[in-house]
Amino acid sequence: MMTMMTRAAIAALLLGATGAQAANLVVNGDFEAGNTGFSSGYTYIAPAGQFSLYPEGAYTVDTNANNVHNQWASYGDHTSGSGNYLIVNGAIQSGVTVWESGPIAVTGGTNYFFEAFASNMCCGGFTGAASNLTFSVIGDVSSAVLNTYTTGAPGVWQGFSNQWNSGGNSSVVLRLINGSTDFSGNDFAVDDINFGTTSMVPEPATWAMMILGFGLVGSAMRRRKVVAA
Repeated sequence: MMTMMTRAAIAALLLGATGAQAANLVVNGDFEAGNTGFSSGYTYIAPAGQFSLYPEGAYTVDTNANNVHNQWASYGDHTSGSGNYLIVNGAIQSGVTVWESGPIAVTGGTNYFFEAFASNMCCGGFTGAASNLTFSVIGDVSSAVLNTYTTGAPGVWQGFSNQWNSGGNSSVVLRLINGSTDFSGNDFAVDDINFGTTSMVPEPATWAMMILGFGLVGSAMRRRKVVAA
């Protein structure tokens, strides 16, 4: 017969297996803090109306692409539909860094999960050239391409992800490059850049459930002892 302690252990394991997440190591990966936590080779332009982002090779952070360019699709961010996202007018020069994270400490020989979301923003009444985005991880020992992505329909968020093993690296940065140099079109948005270990960490709600479960089991055991006496 299964003992009360065995049942308690199984209950704790089941509770601990529900609802878990890994911490995101990218600072401001959802851009809710605005133009901070990352660097760029593009020119930052503060949102100031529908003609703000006409210059190529420029970017801003706002809640709607149409707020800063009258020809771009009108749509919200990927996170909540009402938050910020990175809005970019693609450069006509190649090799310019669009976005780069700050240094991220990693543990050697560990698997990390990468995910990001991007969308085409162009255009009202016609379709311009797509953007060709490449996310890379640049380490102190080695580097690798995480994902390449060609933007699709305007205003539609599309996700892409990959797993990367840190090998001998102890510090990395994530970097986004746009391979397209077209003048017409080549406008894109990015949101929810995530990078973290693939091991899962219990969420606060899960800890609360586990504590409650232990409390209920303890109470049942005390009642059983009283009845037995």
